[in-house]
Amino acid sequence: MKNNLDSGPLRHFRMGRRAVLQSLATGVGAAVFASSASAADHAHHAAAAAATGAANATNVDSSLQFLDQHAFETLTALSEQIVPGSRAAQIPEFLDRLLAVESRDTQQHFMQALGAFEREARAVNGMPWKALTAEQATALLTKISTQPDSDVSRQAFDRIKGAVSESYYSTEVGLKELGWDGSIAFAPPSVCG
Repeated sequence: MKNNLDSGPLRHFRMGRRAVLQSLATGVGAAVFASSASAADHAHHAAAAAATGAANATNVDSSLQFLDQHAFETLTALSEQIVPGSRAAQIPEFLDRLLAVESRDTQQHFMQALGAFEREARAVNGMPWKALTAEQATALLTKISTQPDSDVSRQAFDRIKGAVSESYYSTEVGLKELGWDGSIAFAPPSVCG
């Protein structure tokens, strides 16, 4: 029988102890976003911004559950670039809510993957991913997606792509894109028992 942790769009970010140690040894643990992986840190920063009434807090989406505004905007740009229509299907919001209830390890792995994209964008173009033009983003995604499987950026791409595409193609619009016409209803899992 399959464990619940083995399914869902964020399963790509769940790693065993050995994989975690290997990734830390190769430098993945030093991701740009790694420090913001803690939901408690996010809550603390959001509360501090609200308490101070800072001018930049006016642009913060207060509905975010886990991601900070920068990470959310990065995920939004990546989602739309990887699976067009993801923004309209609210995939970034869904993943934000899902991350809020995930384990700390899964949260950290997700943030490390976002950090890999951020590092690539800054190294190649000197700006954050969310500020890239469509042409710059396409060029970087092409470069990253064609790297060897052992490349850290390629692994980040595969994980983010997996989470975004699985989430998108589980929505009504995604299912219709795959050819579903609404005429078939599947039995609930309890019937399959």
